[in-house]
Amino acid sequence: ILTEPRNALTRQFEKLFELDGVELTFTEGALGAIADKAVARGTGARGLRAIIEETLMDVMFDVPSRDDVSRVVVTQE
Repeated sequence: ILTEPRNALTRQFEKLFELDGVELTFTEGALGAIADKAVARGTGARGLRAIIEETLMDVMFDVPSRDDVSRVVVTQE
């Protein structure tokens, strides 16, 4: 759900960042942590979008106004 389907959540966010000329990538550790958080919350797949949005909220707000950012890497930390 996070990476495999054509409309996977990670791909949707990558396209969103691409609109601002920024490459977004997720490490394997980050994907695992996102999945673990969804399981811990008991939300399963339905909660994945909310977790990614919470994780990227500040970055999504800041990136459009920054010319010095061309790549964002989401890590487990």
